[in-house]
Amino acid sequence: SDITGLSWGGMTKIVNKLFEKGYIEEAKSSTSTGAGRIPGVITICKEQNVVVGLDINREGLEGCVINLAGEVLEEYSAPMKYATKAELLESILSFASNVVKENNKRNILGIGIAMQGMVDADKGISIKFPGCPKWENVAIKEILENHLHYPVYVEHDPNCMLYATIYNQPKENCVLFRIDTSIGMAVTIEGNVLQGNGLLEVAHTIAVPGGKKCKCGKRGCVEAYLQACLENKELKDDALEEAAEVIAILMYNMSQVFNATKVILAGTLMNYKDSLEEKLLSEFAKYNQDEDIKVIMLEGTKKVVYGAAMIAVQEAIDEIEI
Repeated sequence: SDITGLSWGGMTKIVNKLFEKGYIEEAKSSTSTGAGRIPGVITICKEQNVVVGLDINREGLEGCVINLAGEVLEEYSAPMKYATKAELLESILSFASNVVKENNKRNILGIGIAMQGMVDADKGISIKFPGCPKWENVAIKEILENHLHYPVYVEHDPNCMLYATIYNQPKENCVLFRIDTSIGMAVTIEGNVLQGNGLLEVAHTIAVPGGKKCKCGKRGCVEAYLQACLENKELKDDALEEAAEVIAILMYNMSQVFNATKVILAGTLMNYKDSLEEKLLSEFAKYNQDEDIKVIMLEGTKKVVYGAAMIAVQEAIDEIEI
């Protein structure tokens, strides 16, 4: 009651409601304080109430189911193949439906979506998706809610990864890059994830004036150097050397723009960090001469889908009616 400001009577009513709705349960404490009744310990129900997280990325689809304590109960993955808007949408709906179907005996409270490309998170719209022609302003939240019949929350995929990475960490200015055959960016300012429709799209910023030709038609884009690294999902060492210089420039420039003390690198390319790390850190050190910016490399992409699920957890908790 000291923390909440509520009376014991008020707290008791709330706790009883949460018991009735199955959100919490009582576990016997193994520690006795003496004679009499062993004190009860209230815990979150960890099996029945869950949320789903989905990562929609052109490199592949990932999913997870977590409980309200943030524990991962199930994990899923599937390849991503599409050439048209219809094929992409079918891949998303089929994957999401399978994850939901396998957990239909649980109480699914919501679904968090980490969406690659340009996203309007407030409206739940996927504005653009990499490599998909005619995918423009797709109301992915509405489509999925109508198809799955659960609340859906859409967020830009680097934001999801950053949210999962900094969760319960000290508040600071931080820049994260999700690097695959393209690049996504997320930023925290004093611990708060920076929001804005298309605000942090850096894939087609120019890193090398007059440089390598990009699919967008310009020369010297960051993405042009990343696409060459993973041809047919095979690492190209010569292209990786060249990309390291470009990534280092982007890392330093963005850390200066946002006064960041930490740069986090994640995504598929970080699965090859043993091949990339020495060259990249060497290039970055040319600019980070005072060594005041810390670099963290995260292998894999699990934090993206976990971050999407954690966002759904927060939304689900906020929606609980007592």
